[in-house]
Amino acid sequence: MSKRRQRTTAATIARRIREGRGKGHFADYKPWLTIHDVPSLGIVTRVFGWKSRRVHHYFSEHFELAHHYQMEWASDVIDIREQYPLLPLEKTLFIAQKLGIKHPIDPKTKHPIVMTTDMLLTVRSSGELRFKAHSIKPIDKLNRRVLEKLQIEQIFMKDQGIEWRLITENQINYDLVKNVEWLHSFKNLEESAFLNNKMVCALEPILYERITNQNQPLAKITLELDKREGLLMGTSMNIVRYLIANRLWEVDMNLRILPTQQRLKILVNHFQGWRVGIQS
Repeated sequence: MSKRRQRTTAATIARRIREGRGKGHFADYKPWLTIHDVPSLGIVTRVFGWKSRRVHHYFSEHFELAHHYQMEWASDVIDIREQYPLLPLEKTLFIAQKLGIKHPIDPKTKHPIVMTTDMLLTVRSSGELRFKAHSIKPIDKLNRRVLEKLQIEQIFMKDQGIEWRLITENQINYDLVKNVEWLHSFKNLEESAFLNNKMVCALEPILYERITNQNQPLAKITLELDKREGLLMGTSMNIVRYLIANRLWEVDMNLRILPTQQRLKILVNHFQGWRVGIQS
C-alpha cells in the first residue's frame, strides 16, 4: 500500500508538537517525521539503535542508514536523533527572509513546513557533552535549491551553538558500514535465543586460538567448531560477531570483513578483562 504525504498545516504542526515529536533523548526521543509520514524515492527503513534503544526511521538506505551505522560505531557518539525539527518555525522563516531565500512550503497547502536536520548527535568529548548536526545528501542532489535550504539549516544550528556538517558519500566509509551492518543484530546477548554468557565464555578461547593460528577463512573455522561441538549452525560465527560488536575483539573495522573468503585478523583481545568483570 502506498503512503500518502501528510499535508502541512498549522494544525498538523501543532499536533506533532503535542505528540512530543522532536523531544526527548535516547529511547524517549520521537522523530519529527517517520517513514509513515513522508513518501520516499529511496528504500525507507527502520533499525533498532544500539545507543538509543529505540527504532530509528530513515528515508535512504545508501546514505542516511549508512551514516547511522558509522555513528553507531563512533565511540564518542552516545545518542542519535534523526529527523530533528528546527523549531520554532518563526526562526527558520526569519533566517530565510534575512538571506532572501524562499522558505520551504507544502506545495498543496502553501503553509511553511517545519525543516529538519537528518541527525542531531550527542557527543561526549573530554567528559563534556555537546551536540553536532549532520545533514546527509548525495552529491548529485546538491542543486541550488538544496544548497539554499542547507544554508538555512546551517545558520539555525550556528545560532544554537551547534556544529553543523554536510555529509555526502565522500564522508561515508562503506566498508565500515557493511561491517557494522553485519554485526548489528548481535550487540546484545539478550536479543538472541541461542547465545548466553556461559556459551561465550566456553567458546571464546577455542575460537580465538583457532582464528589466530589457522590460515583459513573465518566461516570455515566457525562451521567446523559448530560441527565438533554439536552446535546449531552459525552459533560460533554469531559469537564472533558479538565479540567484535562489543569491542572485546579489536579488528580493523575500516577493512571489509569477508567471512567466507578471508581469515579474521584480531588485533587485540580484551575478552579476559571482560570475563573477570562479569564474574566479579
